[in-house]
Amino acid sequence: MSSGIFDKDTMLDLTVNIVPLAILGFFFAAFLLLNPWGGGITLERGLQFVLVGWMFVGLAILTYVAAVKIEGGE
Repeated sequence: MSSGIFDKDTMLDLTVNIVPLAILGFFFAAFLLLNPWGGGITLERGLQFVLVGWMFVGLAILTYVAAVKIEGGE
């Protein structure tokens, strides 16, 4: 068994979680930088960041837990 939890095989198994993390991160950054619907800070814009942000955090935690479980299973 390797010394770290994120070795090559584990990363390959976690690709199904890493790809959506990258997509969520892209949209969070795009909405933050571009502001496609214009306007200032509104309730809708705040909800948008909360929804995308908590999904990103939740998926990141789930990915870490999955990596620990995958490495512990061997």
